[in-house]
Amino acid sequence: MRAPTAAAGGLVAAAAVMAVLAFSTGGDGDDRAAAPTATATSAPTAGAAPAGDGLDVWAAQGCGSCHALAAANAHGEIGPDLDANLDGMPAAYIEESIVAPGKVAAAGYSTGMMPGDYGARIAPEDLDRLVAFLRANAGR
Repeated sequence: MRAPTAAAGGLVAAAAVMAVLAFSTGGDGDDRAAAPTATATSAPTAGAAPAGDGLDVWAAQGCGSCHALAAANAHGEIGPDLDANLDGMPAAYIEESIVAPGKVAAAGYSTGMMPGDYGARIAPEDLDRLVAFLRANAGR
């Protein structure tokens, strides 16, 4: 029997994430159930930026399903805790972490877990708002 490769490990991890998402959205194939909404895991806490300042992009992209961020009341454990990893980081670093997540991994994490298509998936103005939201709220 061959030893598992890093690619196989990534596939196993992706399957686990998909299973978690299926169970958390009802798993009935109804895309409306899978659409991110403002819930206890994505609602802002006191002092957080208003939705127009990037929280809506955070919620629409499902960032809180993988990442923890207190300002978004998100407790994801699959990806890095953004309060700890983005506090004080420049906007360029945060943007690159979103659109080219395979370039640098946060300490204790490997590359390849975060989808690499956010640069195409998120409109430039929404990306700017998301980066500003993260920069203003990480570590708060």
